[in-house]
Amino acid sequence: MGKGVPVLIVAPLIGHLTSSLEMAKIMLERNKQLSVTSLIMKIPTDPEGTTKIRSLLAGYNNVERLNFHHLPTPEDTSSLWSATNRAGSLDQLIEYQKTQVRDIVSRIKGLNAFILDSITTTMIDVADEFGMPSYIFFTSGAAFLGVMLHFQALEDEGTTEMCDIFKKTKEIVSPSFANPIPISVLPSLVTNKETWSTGIIEYIRGYRKAKGIMVNSFCELETLAFNSFSMDLDYGKSRRLPPISLVGPIINKSQNETKNQSEIMEWLDGQPANSVVFLCFGSVGSFHSDQVKKIANGLEKCGYRFLWSLRHPPTEKEGFSGEYENQEHLLPKGFLDRTASIGKVVGWIPQFAVLSHSAVGGFVSHCGWNSTLESIWCGVPIATWPLFAEQQLNAFQLVKELGISVEISLDYNESNENQRTVSAEKVERAIRELMDGENVVRKKVKEISEKSKQAVKEGGSSYITFDNIIQSISSDSGNLHLVS
Repeated sequence: MGKGVPVLIVAPLIGHLTSSLEMAKIMLERNKQLSVTSLIMKIPTDPEGTTKIRSLLAGYNNVERLNFHHLPTPEDTSSLWSATNRAGSLDQLIEYQKTQVRDIVSRIKGLNAFILDSITTTMIDVADEFGMPSYIFFTSGAAFLGVMLHFQALEDEGTTEMCDIFKKTKEIVSPSFANPIPISVLPSLVTNKETWSTGIIEYIRGYRKAKGIMVNSFCELETLAFNSFSMDLDYGKSRRLPPISLVGPIINKSQNETKNQSEIMEWLDGQPANSVVFLCFGSVGSFHSDQVKKIANGLEKCGYRFLWSLRHPPTEKEGFSGEYENQEHLLPKGFLDRTASIGKVVGWIPQFAVLSHSAVGGFVSHCGWNSTLESIWCGVPIATWPLFAEQQLNAFQLVKELGISVEISLDYNESNENQRTVSAEKVERAIRELMDGENVVRKKVKEISEKSKQAVKEGGSSYITFDNIIQSISSDSGNLHLVS
């Protein structure tokens, strides 16, 4: 196999970094001639997120030939982080870092490729300056990728903007989905005109410029979506597609321990098999106090054992969620005392370790893609409660397309100012359905779980396609142009 030093540039989002670094680790295990240099960004207004990133990186310190270079945090955060939405702010941060990236990569000996995530594709401009090929690691699913590519092609070829089309219909068709997609489950990143036209569509145009796209999914899960890419014929820039490889599920199974991990695992050890419903909504997921009380009431009414990761909402509009110092004041009076024998309310949690525990029988989730793949791997069915990004579309796919999840909501969106709270009764009903041992969803999840493990074994579908793209990256020599 060829030698080389690809540079990995990922947005400073813990979900993106988690799967991207694991992907790099596997790549290095498969090809001993490669080295990877990962350039690490941080969000200046998210100190807790920065702490999580440092903790994540610590778990990779002993990975041979994986090197980290920390990009400087901008001094003037007020001007950089002043956009009206997080996506716009990320765009500004990535643009700011281009100068730093140029300087660093100009000094990397053996540089032969750029590997970018789904948000940093504007760095392709920098790769082109150095004569380097770019690869995309798409950290979400193939069906979502298909939707994004389809919408971008329609807009670039048509005379009407997609945002105008969304206003005139209740559902839309995409080749990567069998069913028409309700507009209500499309990401606001797409339906919001400003976000779409000034940022997201540029990301997607970047996908088409890449030499290859790796998707953190597997063919046995997303057969229709994968096959739909061959329908996107190459007859112009708007529909040009590089090879797309499904290389997952790529999961960080050795997540760093949290301060409360031993206590949580000891509690789970004392619970019967498949008896606990686990509620967790990601690193930035949170609810306002009224919704928290309804979740608590639903849990108490259904009577199942539960483990609940509860985090407080951002204290300012563009802030980030965090840990409660005291959760009791947010919950219904006496809730913790009444449920002490069956439940546990905690903060940040070792999610994969919990999902892997035999006591956990159901997962109430925001449907982030990493969480989705983890639940599938562990054979734990999901009750869908999306909050932001592409999670609503993931929830629709899990419930309506794949039939491997129970619905609490498909279109709950925390950015919707008129978002109604989900009732305690609905939470109770969904958990009862989720935890029903005879539910057909549970059987389907167990079947697809086994397929997910076969896909990444030697000879499996993802193993083979990942080997092919590793070979492609290691064979690249680029045409290095030094930037003056």
